[in-house]
Amino acid sequence: MRARGIVRRTPPAGALLAFAVLTFVLGAAFLFIEVSEFARMVEKGAGPSRSAFLSAFFTLVGTHGVHVAGGMIALIYLVAQVLAYGLPAAVLRRLLCWSLFWHALDIVWVGVFTLVYLMGDWH
Repeated sequence: MRARGIVRRTPPAGALLAFAVLTFVLGAAFLFIEVSEFARMVEKGAGPSRSAFLSAFFTLVGTHGVHVAGGMIALIYLVAQVLAYGLPAAVLRRLLCWSLFWHALDIVWVGVFTLVYLMGDWH
């Protein structure tokens, strides 16, 4: 498509769908690891009611996990739109907005990981 002398390339839907599947699988793996970790901690008696740190840990990490799950649900919706409509400008805009949300989760996770996992053991 040509607009005002600028050539815009629409990404191939096949590549987008392949990366969407990869993103979904990695998101599901992340959630599986997070839920497994929570279950092991609760099993060992380190649940959220044990201490203020653990309460904050479960709240912070769990809230991030809820947002990841929501992002995965939104990704399913967007993939359905790509399959139904292809890649018109409206769908591309939605994909862009979703990718901004998803990468904001990446940035938040770096902060959560640093604060909770790397610095959480400091005395």
